[in-house]
Formats: sequence, C-alpha cells, structure tokens
Amino acid sequence: MILRRIDEPAIAAAANMARDEALLLEGDTAALRLYSWAPHSVSLGYFQRHCDFADLGPDVPIVRRLTGGGAIFHGVEVTYALALPASALPTDVEASYARLHDAVVAALADIDVAAVRLESGAAPGARPTSRWCFADPGRHDIVDRSGQKLVGSAQRRVRTQHGARVLHHGSIVVERPKATPFVAAIADQVAATRQSELRERLAQRIAAALGMELRPDQLTPEEDALASMLQRDRYDSDAFTRMR
Repeated sequence: MILRRIDEPAIAAAANMARDEALLLEGDTAALRLYSWAPHSVSLGYFQRHCDFADLGPDVPIVRRLTGGGAIFHGVEVTYALALPASALPTDVEASYARLHDAVVAALADIDVAAVRLESGAAPGARPTSRWCFADPGRHDIVDRSGQKLVGSAQRRVRTQHGARVLHHGSIVVERPKATPFVAAIADQVAATRQSELRERLAQRIAAALGMELRPDQLTPEEDALASMLQRDRYDSDAFTRMR
C-alpha cells in the first residue's frame, strides 16, 4: 500500500484542520501530511469548552480540532496528520498509539533526541482531565529524559462512504512556547534547524511501521475542493469553534 507524503508550508489554523479532515473523508488512500502554523495558534480538542481559554486573549487564533484530547499551543513545531483506512492500524486503540509512537521515538533518535514512550499512566482519551495536552503525560505519551511531554497526539475513528478510517494528529515541539512552558522541546537537545531532518525521518519511520511505500504527493483537486468547503463552513465558523 502507498503512503502519500504531503509536505506543506505553514498556513492558518482553520486551513490546516480543513485539509486534514478532507484527507480523512475523501477517498480511501493513506496519507501523511506534514505542516506547521502561521500565525501560531491554539487548537482545542473536539470535546473541550472554548470558554476555558478566555485568558488567552483575542489575539490568539483558536480552532477546534476533529480529534479529541487537550488543547495545544502550536508554535515552532513539526505537525503531522495521518489519515488512513482503519484496517492499516491495530483495532485496539492503545496498540495503534503504541505502534505510531514507537515510530516517532525512532525518528527522534535518528536526529539524536532522546525520548521514550511511557508504558504506564492514564490511557489516551478523547475527553482530557487537563486543559492542555502537554500538561499531564499518560500511557503511550512520548516524553524526554526529564519526563516532560515532547509529543502531543490525538486520534479519531470515523465511518465514511469509503469505510472505517482513522485520523491521527501529532505535534512535536521544536521550541518551547511561552504560553506552555511545561512542555519539552527538541531544541533542548539539538539545534532547532534539525526539524527539516526530523520531517524526513518521521515520514520514513511511520511508513516503515505501517509497512507502506512512501510516495511524495499533494492534495487532489477533489480533496482541495472539500478542504475549502470545510474551512468555510466549519473551521472558520465561530459557531463550530464555540460549540462547547
């Protein structure tokens, strides 16, 4: 099976979330999208309350993700979205996290960043106990040598016209944001400029973990059109962002 690798520049939060959902819904392919955020933004987990983040102020863009979990302040980071048939991952959610996170740990080791996947703690859940994703590491989370969380992840499984599919979001911190000083960052261990190398190794490691052949690609015209519609009707919508 082919894993489409889609590398994109930094774009606005709503556009990022719309493009990820389009990859989830349109077609039956497996795709790995690598990107970042401009301007830096906060993404809320699907089940979080918007009012809990009023202290951020009006100048911080906020978007609601399709995936659950806690909020993430997206600053200087490597973000990835994996959209693929559910059959490509273990049916057990925890096992699917373990497989993907072991690939991420290996990619980090490839660029000399020491990290481990936790074997104990709270299991991944759609409804977080803390408002920030990185605040309380749990089972299968990736942490640095000091125990601080380095990678934020969330997953959503849906049934589409093409069958059962999965969207897995991942956020790898490159430089620690001032808004969330409790996170770990790869710049604590290596030069931040190695993030481009991390993208390369991340794509290769995830493809290997899935047993897929990596192939450079871009959104199809159909996916691009769906993303534009989703951005307009959902992710740019104040009603959706403030739905909880």
